[in-house]
Amino acid sequence: METRAKNGAARNGVKQGTRMNMNRREFLLAGGAALACGLTRGAEENGAAKVGAIMRGFVSGGLYRGLACASNHGVLLCEGRRTLAEDSDPITPNSLFDLASVGKTQTAALCALLYTQGKLDPDAPFTEYLTEHVLAKENCQITVRDLATHSGGFDNSKPYQTPDTVKMFEELYKKRPVWPRATHYEYACSNFIYLGLIVEKLTGYASLDTAARAMLWGPLGMTYTTWNTIVGNPNAVECPQSTSSSPVRQIGEHNDLSCHYAPRPMGNGSSFSSAPEMLLFLTDMLERRTFPKAYYDLQFSVSYNGNGHRRSFGWEMTSETSSFTSWYATGFSDQAICHTGWTGPAVAVDPVRGFAGVVLGNRLASKEQTMGPRMQLLDVMASRGASESCIESGTIEREPPVRVRSAVAVPVAAVTAAGAAARASTILDTQTGTEATSNGIALDTRPPTNSRLFVR
Repeated sequence: METRAKNGAARNGVKQGTRMNMNRREFLLAGGAALACGLTRGAEENGAAKVGAIMRGFVSGGLYRGLACASNHGVLLCEGRRTLAEDSDPITPNSLFDLASVGKTQTAALCALLYTQGKLDPDAPFTEYLTEHVLAKENCQITVRDLATHSGGFDNSKPYQTPDTVKMFEELYKKRPVWPRATHYEYACSNFIYLGLIVEKLTGYASLDTAARAMLWGPLGMTYTTWNTIVGNPNAVECPQSTSSSPVRQIGEHNDLSCHYAPRPMGNGSSFSSAPEMLLFLTDMLERRTFPKAYYDLQFSVSYNGNGHRRSFGWEMTSETSSFTSWYATGFSDQAICHTGWTGPAVAVDPVRGFAGVVLGNRLASKEQTMGPRMQLLDVMASRGASESCIESGTIEREPPVRVRSAVAVPVAAVTAAGAAARASTILDTQTGTEATSNGIALDTRPPTNSRLFVR
């Protein structure tokens, strides 16, 4: 099995670590300017202004309580409030959102990395790795790829959703498919719970958080992203509960009820991250700079096409008959990949448009009511230098530049030993334009003279 996976994976060299010789604009867009809520340049200024106006409308119209948007096209914008309280502090690029199902893309990424290491065969039965499952004794044909594309035949029933953790795993391991594999698409969270358990087994790490910090977030420089709860973190964003029933979740606990009950992080999502850090992950998907070629190829290649859905390994793709109409209605190409989440986020990468972008938010309206708006934000961000200038047309006010003395991102709790070794405490001073890190590297982070750095 290991040989088969090795033969199927392209073995290009891996560039470990993150680039430290970024130019100033790249660093700001990557999250170094901890309170920079808008950075635009040249022709991209109009497009960013349009995005800001749309965000403001979504917040004032009650679709979202707060939003943070970032893209590689020169957008880093924040709008609204961090919690549901009236006197809440504003959203900033430090704000940590519950990614909900967008976290599934990180589970998929970990699987893709195991594929490049020859440890995971996407086309092997998943029970070869998860031998505890009842199907392991029944000549199971459902593959790892089937799980990643939601085409293995499992429905989205959740008999495992219980605070009794022993019963939780008993129910997970005895859940059976309701359709033959590769004949029906149904989005099922259990698919990615299984993938997360496989990652734990193959890596030997105690949790997905530990695995992601060592294998994915660390190499990408994602310092504050975590799968652990962040209760008490002043950057934690509050979301309406995914269920109206008990238990009441504190700000910083997993919103998803299955993840809330689970004794450790689960592969179906609910990790926490900020817009700038998610942009690091997405931009790397676009630029293919850090990991072996096979890692990116697996996640951008069509792995399932049927029932109105076209999917790669872990991601939604566009389709001429897509039932995901909000995605199909955008201008993204047929090579683009996308994912959304229950709490309000959406992410997309389009190699044809040269775009990577993220929308994070704590939605107030329903998932259905906000699906089109969040896809609209991604589509507008993907359009370089939009022709309509909201600033020039007077729909938003031009804001004076504000100097931020010291914006320090607050680290999340429960940092693992593996993550702590790679973590560098960062302090950004926009007056002196220097960044000091624990590894002694100093960067010039002052924005170019023809850019504006302002706080909304």
